[in-house]
Amino acid sequence: MLEKSSQSLGQSFQSALRGLRYVLRERNFVLQICAAVIAVGLSFALDLPRVDKIIILILCAFVLSAEVMNSACERILNLVTREHNPEVARVKETLAGAVLIYSLAAFIIGFWIFSHALNF
Repeated sequence: MLEKSSQSLGQSFQSALRGLRYVLRERNFVLQICAAVIAVGLSFALDLPRVDKIIILILCAFVLSAEVMNSACERILNLVTREHNPEVARVKETLAGAVLIYSLAAFIIGFWIFSHALNF
């Protein structure tokens, strides 16, 4: 049985949008948004097959979602301690590494898709 949330569906969406507004202030997220807009725009400009456009969109969503989760976890860690802690630094670096893995995979797959479309 589904548990009843203390928030309405509309309030849940408002909370999610507030969360996105927070990460829109972060440089890395803004750069990734720009890269996603370029990639999706190019997929339409080059009239890529539908499946390629879907792959590009999914990859962009994965990278952006990973960055949002990274940012949320970093904020939680900042609540744990304001002082430099080597273990907290390692956790933050590990989180950033996960975003890097997603980003590299997206870049490689995107490069393959676009280079194929441009006959490289």
